Amino acid sequence: MMVSELLSILKKIIEDVNSDYVTKKILPSESLVIELRATDNGSIYVEVSENGLRILDKFDGQPESTIMSSSENLMKILKGELDPVKAFFFGKVKVEGSIDIAYIIYERLRDYQRVKKL
Repeated sequence: MMVSELLSILKKIIEDVNSDYVTKKILPSESLVIELRATDNGSIYVEVSENGLRILDKFDGQPESTIMSSSENLMKILKGELDPVKAFFFGKVKVEGSIDIAYIIYERLRDYQRVKKL
């Protein structure tokens, strides 16, 4: 699995969320940075704020939460094929930083997946 495939799925989700007023309305008011770290292929940084989601070209600071797994597992999570909570408890996904923020992202992703099917 390539980061480009992961990026492609993530860009589709971001486009959908940013164009959906209702989904965008439930995003946090303060700006947060989440790192999706594909253990086999590098990191993607996503900024989440009331203005929507955006992929950062680079990020030099400390993200609020880092979600780590293989590219394949991260893609499955984004597609709704792998439950991130179960994956976390079975050691397929690790979280550094705020687990609360990672869980909030999970809830928003679950809400998104109910409405849209990738």
